[in-house]
Amino acid sequence: MKKLNSNEFRQEVESGKGLTLVDFSATWCGPCKMQGPILEELASEVDYQIFNIDVDESDDIAGQYNVNAVPSLMIFKDGVLKDTLVGFHSREAIEEKMAKFQ
Repeated sequence: MKKLNSNEFRQEVESGKGLTLVDFSATWCGPCKMQGPILEELASEVDYQIFNIDVDESDDIAGQYNVNAVPSLMIFKDGVLKDTLVGFHSREAIEEKMAKFQ
């Protein structure tokens, strides 16, 4: 799972093609620390991109997408936000939600 800064986010996600999952998180967030390993494992097994945005380092992107709680998982398709999952989610819940957009 690649960590993106604001400029990389614009290139990889907003200008990207296909399905993308973006994890908005923070280093101080307990649920984010639990979510991370699930996303890392998933990233090595799926055919879509999974990226991480640190909300403290990229507060402009977090503000643009109204990230009010972390972790927030946002699903993008061809650069367009399709859905958001707020809080910790199981691998199964993430896979089920992503399948709706594939």
